[in-house]
Amino acid sequence: MRAITGMLLAFLAALAWAGEVYTWKDASGKIHYSDTPPPGVSSKKLRAGSSSGGAAAQPAASKGLAEQEMEFRKRKTESDQARAKAEKEQGDSAEAKSNCEQARRQVQALESGQRMSRINEAGEQIPLDDDMRAQDLDKARKAVQSWCK
Repeated sequence: MRAITGMLLAFLAALAWAGEVYTWKDASGKIHYSDTPPPGVSSKKLRAGSSSGGAAAQPAASKGLAEQEMEFRKRKTESDQARAKAEKEQGDSAEAKSNCEQARRQVQALESGQRMSRINEAGEQIPLDDDMRAQDLDKARKAVQSWCK
């Protein structure tokens, strides 16, 4: 049993290293395998190997791996940049929403008619007169137009 297994493994190893494998039947009907078919016999090509040897194929595979690594790093960098951009846009969106709400509350407060005041440079409260209220209301409405899109 071990001899058959060894022969089978040797045959498979030979197939792996062979460039081309042919099969054919002889006159008695026995099936043969070889890398070159005998002349005058109908043979069938089982496997075509690469024209270059295993050693020559190795640098190409290494180059392919290096290119794959570069492409992977490029995709990862692009992905990281896209994620950072999305996070920044989300942060900007949250800030804009907050500023919009604040501007709308300011307009609502100024339009309500309630008493309002400002604090001057000296830290004193100055009640808003009609002109000051109109100026502040204009500024608040412009802020709403700017932040609330």
